[in-house]
Amino acid sequence: MSSFYLILALVFSLLIAIIALANQESVSINYIFGRSEVPLIILILGAGFIGAMVMGLFSLFRGIRSALSFRQLRQQKKELQKKISDLEEEKIFLTGQVNRLSSVQEEIAGDETTAVSKELPVADGPEEDLTVEAEEDGTGEIELAEPDEADEKPS
Repeated sequence: MSSFYLILALVFSLLIAIIALANQESVSINYIFGRSEVPLIILILGAGFIGAMVMGLFSLFRGIRSALSFRQLRQQKKELQKKISDLEEEKIFLTGQVNRLSSVQEEIAGDETTAVSKELPVADGPEEDLTVEAEEDGTGEIELAEPDEADEKPS
């Protein structure tokens, strides 16, 4: 794309030079504080040169602004990459902690879970024995499980 702009600038410069060579007579220029006679070729080339300088300055400012923006974005990218690596390390650490805690919890649950069978008499109804299984869940509470009908004794 920059070669296109270079070719366009050369064509424009050539066009200005041809127009300037075709207009060599003197012209009068009125300033606020004076007047002068200048060849038209100098006036045309001077105007073209001043226009090119103004466009060059605009391009320079745009380039500087782009460079500063690029530098800022590169710094933000570096900070975000560091933050990502820190978060990945923290994720690995926390995953290890979760795995370790879940294995410890499984060990504790395996040690504390006890099945207790007791025979309790039933007060309502015929005299039969009822088997109740109890499990301690580690919180000090005991859950009672009802026996299935298939496990009950026939009367």
